[in-house]
Amino acid sequence: MTKTSIRVHDIVPQSEIYGPGIRWVIWVQGCTLACEGCWNKETWSQRKGELRSVQSLLEELSEVQGIEGITILGGEPLQQAEPVLTLIEGAGKLGLTVMLYTGYEFHEMNEVMQACYFASDIAITGRYIAEKRDLGLLWRGSSNQLIESPTGRYADLEITEAQEVEVLIDHDSGQVTMLGYPDEQILSDFKEIFERIK
Repeated sequence: MTKTSIRVHDIVPQSEIYGPGIRWVIWVQGCTLACEGCWNKETWSQRKGELRSVQSLLEELSEVQGIEGITILGGEPLQQAEPVLTLIEGAGKLGLTVMLYTGYEFHEMNEVMQACYFASDIAITGRYIAEKRDLGLLWRGSSNQLIESPTGRYADLEITEAQEVEVLIDHDSGQVTMLGYPDEQILSDFKEIFERIK
């Protein structure tokens, strides 16, 4: 990793469950926080994923139409704080809002991490705690996690708690991806539906 590159796990060009409106979503690769019960353990390793220049990500982002903003999650974005800050600032210059997920709380952040936080329009902060898991929360996995609006842009946003799940189907490859926090019932129902239509 360098100051100008981000190790990326995945990108979804358009999603409706990771923040307000339709958003370009990037999962960064690498996390040492290792929260027990984490949904995204495949994003922990710092050796996996693809190293992408921030410039190439911004070029890709500039070509996506009809989005309100970007959402950055992982992995742990603030463990790549310098290039993530460049991405956040670049998205702002494109007129897009930024939503940032981090397992860190503000008092744990260094100066660059804090700059990422303050430049974000929405920040979800705090580690996932399995004992406080609540699938009925909007945008969070456990009840200790906070929704904040550091820039104030979404300060008046009304939060209606809900369990959101999104299913993406690649019509070329037939690959099906489920995003969000599905419970066992949703997974079971979806599997049954998918088996019927195969």
